[in-house]
Amino acid sequence: MPKTKPRKPDADVNLRHGGHATDTCPRCHHVRNKKDQGKLLHGIPELTDSAKLRSVVGQIKDNLMQDKGLVGDPAAVFMMGVLEARISGREYYLFASSGRTAEPWIKPKHLDGITYHPGKWTPANPAIPANNRGWLTVRGEKVDLGADIQGVTRPCSAMKLLLGLGAMHLDWKSVDYLRMSEMVYVGPKAEDAKQMRVWHGRGATNSWTAHSCDGCEARIPYLICDVPPHWIENP
Repeated sequence: MPKTKPRKPDADVNLRHGGHATDTCPRCHHVRNKKDQGKLLHGIPELTDSAKLRSVVGQIKDNLMQDKGLVGDPAAVFMMGVLEARISGREYYLFASSGRTAEPWIKPKHLDGITYHPGKWTPANPAIPANNRGWLTVRGEKVDLGADIQGVTRPCSAMKLLLGLGAMHLDWKSVDYLRMSEMVYVGPKAEDAKQMRVWHGRGATNSWTAHSCDGCEARIPYLICDVPPHWIENP
């Protein structure tokens, strides 16, 4: 049989989470698109979403709209996120939720009808560190975040997804892709509606698609850095 290249997801970029490839990484202090002998130092120079992930978000949105226990509360505010990755030739599909309750509120019924890798999505609900110390990168290495990050302990779905991937301690030889999409729901009588709506997606295929919050925008660059320790520079 002829050899075929691994399938890659739709690369149509809608949102970037945690800055751009041209930014300087706060963990290793290299520009995130820097190359060494023609190879990127960062396996994940930037974290984007994709049209395929937005389709997953859209299907979950349709299911959520039928769940009056969630959207029937006019003061409800919650977010969820989905992540796909191909690391060292293996694919991973995670989902996570935040807000409304401390425990995950996404149920199997909310995943019904997903046509993109149905049955392969697994929950991520790791513990969020109590302060800026002792976090995990997606590669599973310890990292301390900046002491001045506001909302550093906020248990956002994006953090659960990235920490959940890091907790797997994968055999990290190569990164084909790592993508993430988030969704926000704000009830009409939500107390923090103004704050949450700031992160509502603009120009998205699915209008529920959301930007990461300010706390996540600051934390994500640390967590997606997979540069080996011996390449880290002192600031």
